[in-house]
Amino acid sequence: MDVDCIERRENISIDEFVECFLEPNRPVILGATFTQHWPARRDWVTAEGTPNFERLSTLYPTDLVEVADCDTTYFSDHERTTMPLTEFIAKWQKGEQRLYCKDWHFTRSPSQYQAYWPLPHLSNDWLNTYYEEEKDDDYRFCYMGGQGTWTAFHEDVFRSYSWSSNICGQKRWILVPPGQNHLFTDDAGNWVHSLMDYDRARFPRLHELKSLELVQGPGETVFVPSGWWHQ
Repeated sequence: MDVDCIERRENISIDEFVECFLEPNRPVILGATFTQHWPARRDWVTAEGTPNFERLSTLYPTDLVEVADCDTTYFSDHERTTMPLTEFIAKWQKGEQRLYCKDWHFTRSPSQYQAYWPLPHLSNDWLNTYYEEEKDDDYRFCYMGGQGTWTAFHEDVFRSYSWSSNICGQKRWILVPPGQNHLFTDDAGNWVHSLMDYDRARFPRLHELKSLELVQGPGETVFVPSGWWHQ
């Protein structure tokens, strides 16, 4: 894999973001200054920069979440179980397995706690506007997990643009520019589950894949353009 750097911006106008990243379909990392006033960055994190488990349990005492076991495989994802967020937090603190809270619709929580607001550059959210009005659903998700948890290789729903802000800890990304599906798809049309551990007989050309890597720090936002696969 080719490793390249992705540009970081601590200050950028909306017009420049559109011209330099949205229209040319290029990823970018928006710096921590963009999220510094979010309540989540104050309330979800301890003074030491670790998850504030006690505060999270108090804010979301009745929320149910889907929890993936990162040591398993289920089709193109991991096996999942539904449990209370408080139970997941307790398991996380005990270090049970590599459990990863995924696709938690925390903006629909009964707590009505506003953890964040979209960056102005990313606030034109036509997909969620449609789903809220027509489907009573949304694609706003929160992910939580400790060291070693991960998301399988995928492309975002409907080839949409997406963004992901990190509240605490670090998150490693591998992003793959469009037009390379033939390199990570087998003869049956299935794509590779993980770029880090795969069957070389099924995916003999995966080593040709062009990719970009980054480590996302606390408060930083990654903009993922349309059609970019990632893990």
